[in-house]
Amino acid sequence: MRIHKTCLTLAILAALALEPVLAETSGAEAPQAASASNEVPTPPKETAALGEVTVTAQRREENVQKIPVAVAVVGTEQIERANATDISNLTSLIPSVTFSAGNELRNNSIRIRGVGTDVFSTGVESSVSTVVDGVVLQRPGAAFSDLNDIDRVEVLRGPQGTLFGKNSSAGVVNVVTHGPDFDNTQGNFSAGVAENAQYRVNGAIGGPINSDWAYRVSGFYRTQDGTVVNQYDGDTVNDQKSYGFRGKLGWGNADAPLQVTFAADYAKMNATCCALPIASWSGASALTKPVWLTVPTGRDNDNVSNDVNPYVHQKNWGGSITADWHLGDYTLSSISAYRRFSNISNVDLDDTPAQFIQQNYNIETSKTKTQELRLLSPTGGPIDYVLGAYYFNGSAYNFLDRRGLNAGAVQSINADGSIVPVIPGDQAILTGNSLVRTWNQSVYGQGNLHVSDKLTFTLGLRYLDEDQKLKFIRPVDGKFNGVNKPATNPTFGPVEGHYSDSATIGKVAVNYEFAPKITGYVSYSTGYKSEGIAATLGLSAAQFKNEPAPAETSELVEAGLKTLWFDNHLLFNVTGLHTRFKNYQGQTFNSATGLVVLTSVGGVVIDGAELEFTARPINNLSISGGATFLNAHFDNAPNGPCYTGQTAALGCAPAGPGLPNVQNLNGKPFVNAPDQRYTLSARYELPLVGDKYAYIQGDYRWQSGIIFDLSQNPNLAQGSYGVADFSAGVLFGEGKYDVSFYVKNLFDKQYAAGMMAVSGAGGATAYAQQISQDFRRYAGVTFRAHF
Repeated sequence: MRIHKTCLTLAILAALALEPVLAETSGAEAPQAASASNEVPTPPKETAALGEVTVTAQRREENVQKIPVAVAVVGTEQIERANATDISNLTSLIPSVTFSAGNELRNNSIRIRGVGTDVFSTGVESSVSTVVDGVVLQRPGAAFSDLNDIDRVEVLRGPQGTLFGKNSSAGVVNVVTHGPDFDNTQGNFSAGVAENAQYRVNGAIGGPINSDWAYRVSGFYRTQDGTVVNQYDGDTVNDQKSYGFRGKLGWGNADAPLQVTFAADYAKMNATCCALPIASWSGASALTKPVWLTVPTGRDNDNVSNDVNPYVHQKNWGGSITADWHLGDYTLSSISAYRRFSNISNVDLDDTPAQFIQQNYNIETSKTKTQELRLLSPTGGPIDYVLGAYYFNGSAYNFLDRRGLNAGAVQSINADGSIVPVIPGDQAILTGNSLVRTWNQSVYGQGNLHVSDKLTFTLGLRYLDEDQKLKFIRPVDGKFNGVNKPATNPTFGPVEGHYSDSATIGKVAVNYEFAPKITGYVSYSTGYKSEGIAATLGLSAAQFKNEPAPAETSELVEAGLKTLWFDNHLLFNVTGLHTRFKNYQGQTFNSATGLVVLTSVGGVVIDGAELEFTARPINNLSISGGATFLNAHFDNAPNGPCYTGQTAALGCAPAGPGLPNVQNLNGKPFVNAPDQRYTLSARYELPLVGDKYAYIQGDYRWQSGIIFDLSQNPNLAQGSYGVADFSAGVLFGEGKYDVSFYVKNLFDKQYAAGMMAVSGAGGATAYAQQISQDFRRYAGVTFRAHF
């Protein structure tokens, strides 16, 4: 059922209904400003009011309750209390955020309101842009580093390309880290240990050097055993060890006309990832069936039997210079940045103990240079605005070396898993490389017209121009069905492709303050994600001829109501939305080649409503949570891909005489977009003796069932599930010290974080699942200190 009309008017109607009773609160004072997180957590106070949260969602510091943007803010305290380690943990805190785990760490994806990007190609960027301290990260894998020394994370829902960099057709995850402090020396330290050999250490310190210089340095170290056991050799896999640092040096105190921050960071991760437990398999031949019988299967399976132990070596580093020059009441800002990312990996592609695919060695590297200039006008008058220019120069390189044979080219399998080819000495090779270079230039501006103290009109525009260049080569035939059979991946290249595109996107909004604590808005915004380039090693001559996939565009109509009640003890916000995506860029699995294929599916429509609240109803009790209701489905997608095994009776038929089989996806559910999702967190703090306080906290998230595959393969579906976490601890030293005990997945609920088809090299139709660290219940202890 279409619900967007109700959702879009819900906030406005509620505000109009409330207006007659607002007079008694219209004279109340607004809450005092507060950071999204405090460096030193404050001890519990009796019925403490909620403080004002400041965000930079519109490129200047503003009260999140007063702006026409749907923003969820997670501060340091929330991150610590949830024992969150990386951005994927936002799913337990924000109901509109979900996560898709790929077959490798570099293919993980954050989704906002059900939309993200699950495409392996280096020529396709994410629909959700990740920005760290004003710098856009090009590759999705670069975003999943440790949450180290974070001040806050702002999740901006819906298209945000007017003000934020590039490729944010579905939203932005804006990460803000702590900066140098010119007034006080302060820092923090935490150490934790948990089951599965998890050890974690974080620390940061910073303060003034003299009146003109200040610094901030931080670092982290984390190691853990994986939750998957490889029965082939008895070792755990998906283990991980990572470490890194961030340093900032600031020049120019708050009174200086020019402030400059020099920043650098480095993170490294080594992991035995990713081994994917098999959920189900069928169709094995007489030759390969005994092999599959040795492979554990099932939806609660956390074991594999793989002859190849996977690994990934990942590095993510870069630096930036941020300058703010105060020109009277105006501020001119510049952010210059350079970043590098590399990922070297190997996986057991056939997911069996037999040596069908003996190697799947992959190298991915990227480097980016970005420059942004931004001018902020003064506020307080009838008009204020932000003007800017942005430049992006990036490249992404990919190399693959895959070796082995499909089951049809195998005569027999030895007891140790080695294979005997039909033709002695036969082994296929799929190798080659691609390089995608991208140049993006844009200018933008957004202005506010304050018609009165209560009514504001907002208009924003961005014009962008993008050029892309592809170099590709597959120098040898990949004959995985045997040297005596036609090539599964024929020689192709070297070829070069040059592509260019331009677009204008924008936003218009009306914001009305019904009372000092009740604000409503209606907005219309558009988004853009650049043309998609199929740059994987499965690229064919036909695909190259049709390059690139059209740019992914989005339109959003949104209405919101943001409120504070009961003397600032209850925050309650509601948002209604109607979003339409055109030319959504996705991928599907080709069982004939054992590769994924980039496809422009068509349209996606998302109607929905979001609720979020934070309450402090009684002494020392705080409750927060939210709900997201979505109706996300394909639209104008009559020629979608069929899934493996789909017959005409199941809706797979030729698009026309001599044309390939397709299915009509119109009205079918979108990928990893639950109809309903809820989060709830409650914390109670109890005074003990002196400055000591005990606390208990419970966190719960629940979501309805989803499909992980755009072709609607029923084998790639996840049912509804809920996960509960629990923690308890003691605060002492006026809140500076915290010792806590926690349990993740208290009720031991198993679920898949991602699912995908396994290559047909093993001679069966098989489906595997990626599982998270909390697939099984585990417990841990953490100590934190703030000084």
